[in-house]
Amino acid sequence: MATQPRAAELTAAFHDFNRLSSSLESSYRDLEARVASLAAELADARRQRFEELEARSRLASRLEQILGLLPGGVLVTDAAGLVVDANRQAAELVGALPVGKSIHEVLALLTPSGDDGQGEYDTPAGARVSLSRRPLGSEPGEILLITDVTDNARQRAWLDRQRRLSTLGEAAALLAHQVRTPLAAALLYTNRLANPSLEPAERQAVAAKVVGRLKHLEAQVGDMLAFARGGGGGMVPCDVNLLLEHVVQSLASKVEAGARVTVRTHVNGATVNANPEALVGALVNLAVNGLEAAGEAADVTISAERDGGRLVFRVEDNGPGVPAELAGRIFEPFFTTRSSGTGLGLAVVRSVARAHGGDVRLETAAAGARFALELPLVGEAA
Repeated sequence: MATQPRAAELTAAFHDFNRLSSSLESSYRDLEARVASLAAELADARRQRFEELEARSRLASRLEQILGLLPGGVLVTDAAGLVVDANRQAAELVGALPVGKSIHEVLALLTPSGDDGQGEYDTPAGARVSLSRRPLGSEPGEILLITDVTDNARQRAWLDRQRRLSTLGEAAALLAHQVRTPLAAALLYTNRLANPSLEPAERQAVAAKVVGRLKHLEAQVGDMLAFARGGGGGMVPCDVNLLLEHVVQSLASKVEAGARVTVRTHVNGATVNANPEALVGALVNLAVNGLEAAGEAADVTISAERDGGRLVFRVEDNGPGVPAELAGRIFEPFFTTRSSGTGLGLAVVRSVARAHGGDVRLETAAAGARFALELPLVGEAA
């Protein structure tokens, strides 16, 4: 009787074992199917990744070729301002391999061009370039484009000179009688010198008048030539205080008894890229205008001060000032309110200022006239 329960237990156990085996076999088949599916997905992902890497490689190669073929230089910086990439043209334009250097160190190699082209610089390689910079967008850093505009700058300079020569030619008839007047006076005084009966004192006075008329004629011709040249060329770094010393020396023979010229400088070690002769001549021109306008009791002040990355020369006098109705015309070539003037003095000053990358303006003053000549400072404009 005991064998029947034992057989029933074995039968039940056998059924349980078969059921468990079937369940395990089903789970194993499901696991195999899942592994096969994951393997297929992984292979597809690897294929897609490989294709993406290939596409990126082709894109990088294509971009590298494009950068190499671009006529301008391209610099890419990181968040710290270090140049991390640059094309061959960039190295040629700045005259050094920029990768790994600070962008400020690279830009320090560029010198403001000092002419009418805004945002243009001269490179150590002798090229004229323009500079534009943009952020990289979602990535830290920026991209800078250096464009060679040497030919454009030469064309602008040539066109500007042609414009000045054209203006000079149109005014030739007007200038003819202005030159003839002091020349005729000098000839008249010279004829008097030929008179043998002329007393020594009178002869000396007539000779002084001849010299005065010839100097006036020389000044007129000098103004015309300075306007035709435009005041550019021969740019070198110049110490501002040293320039002011040359201005004072040039004015020494032009200050009459009773007049005074004061120089005030608020800059030390400041440097501008300039043609020293042209710039000193422009400042002297402004000072002489003030001396002549104010007369015997003239008091002219010349000052220099920083204004951000710019340097501002101011020339102020105690004369009658400029009438409001004439303020908009005083820089026009050949415009003058004096019978003996050529009307080129202030036009030359503006031409020189713009050739140096700056400008000149008439400022409002409590009394007299005040002119401000503004230029970029070396090392601060870039």
